[in-house]
Amino acid sequence: MTTTADGGQDAVRDLYRWLREDPDARRAATPALVPAPDAPTPPPGTAMGAVEIIELVLGQGFSALNLALAYAAWRGQRPAAPLIVIQLGDGRSVTVQDGSAETVRRIVAALEEPAARPRDPDPDGAGSGPGTPGGS
Repeated sequence: MTTTADGGQDAVRDLYRWLREDPDARRAATPALVPAPDAPTPPPGTAMGAVEIIELVLGQGFSALNLALAYAAWRGQRPAAPLIVIQLGDGRSVTVQDGSAETVRRIVAALEEPAARPRDPDPDGAGSGPGTPGGS
């Protein structure tokens, strides 16, 4: 999962520090501050590019609710923070603006929803592929 902030790298770095200091997040998730994939290559000798994202690898004990509550707590301390876009590994994303109960619910729903699977071109299994009557 990657998270970016629309409206400033300060918010991204601040959320990153919050996740690293949150006891639940620190115990079961590994946040990393990395250059955005489409950011220009930083000059030699610099650690990061101009645009950074938070990459969060979730461990066994870290649930979608843990992440949503950590975000809501961070957001509650920063009422003027910009929109946050949570990009999931399968290409889905959720944009959040506040730390309300509805926002927590949306984050949890997005993280718990199974990734969309490609449609089965033959959902009833009655095709004529190898091993089926009429197949090769």
